[in-house]
Amino acid sequence: MLALALLATVSFTAQADANWPDQYVMANNIRIHYWRTNTPGKPVMILAHGSSDDGMCWTNFAREFAQDFDIIMYDARGHGRTDPPRQGDPVDSQVEDLAGLIKALNITKPIVMGHSMGASMAIWFGAKYPETAKAIVLEDPGLIPNPNMAANLNADPAKRMATILEGNNKTVEQQVDWCTKNTKWGLSECSMWAPSKRYHHPNTAFRLAGTRPATVELLPKITVPVLILKADAKDDVKAQNAKIAALIPRGKIVHIQGAGHNVRRENKKQTVDELRAFLAAL
Repeated sequence: MLALALLATVSFTAQADANWPDQYVMANNIRIHYWRTNTPGKPVMILAHGSSDDGMCWTNFAREFAQDFDIIMYDARGHGRTDPPRQGDPVDSQVEDLAGLIKALNITKPIVMGHSMGASMAIWFGAKYPETAKAIVLEDPGLIPNPNMAANLNADPAKRMATILEGNNKTVEQQVDWCTKNTKWGLSECSMWAPSKRYHHPNTAFRLAGTRPATVELLPKITVPVLILKADAKDDVKAQNAKIAALIPRGKIVHIQGAGHNVRRENKKQTVDELRAFLAAL
């Protein structure tokens, strides 16, 4: 019960102290939910979360930049409070959702940052809409083909749906307890992460219609500055990542010391420092 009480304090205090309203827009034929730091006149930064997370998972990170940027943390299709996907949705749905959100909110030249699934979407978005963003930031995108990831994506949709539903039915307290015992994120980060599992829609297990272009085909088409904040790795893997990152005309890659896939959660200080330096140079 103590963890649940702390969760309520962390979550609601973060929202109220920052005065971050949440709203909806209709874009790309769905209703998209988002939180916004509501800093008029500041450059816009849009944060795209990873699979099974939601916009509020960015809270602690966004607070580092909320004084200097108008930050939008939106829920991807089938996550948070955004409408779920439908069977037969095109494979570029998330790209078009972001394009629609930017248009609906009348945003000009946003900085787009994505983690994991959000990073993959941001790569495609940057290639498909090269003039829309001012810059793109990628938190641990998949640069080298990962057989385990491919196997997960090709798993039986019914089994994937059952796994997602199982997470839906766990209490927030159970999720916080698991997170604090199995990660090094800390209670505040786990408390922001845990509620997202109850909102993750099982329809995200559907296979989308179409084939996604290969990452190595998309990267050379991104013309704006790109910062890749990659998980730490052995020297040979770092070299492979750097070779692929070099395909980006204006790209830079930084491996974050001691961090795994959840880069900002596992070494927040270096992640914030590297992003601040990148943004200051734009």
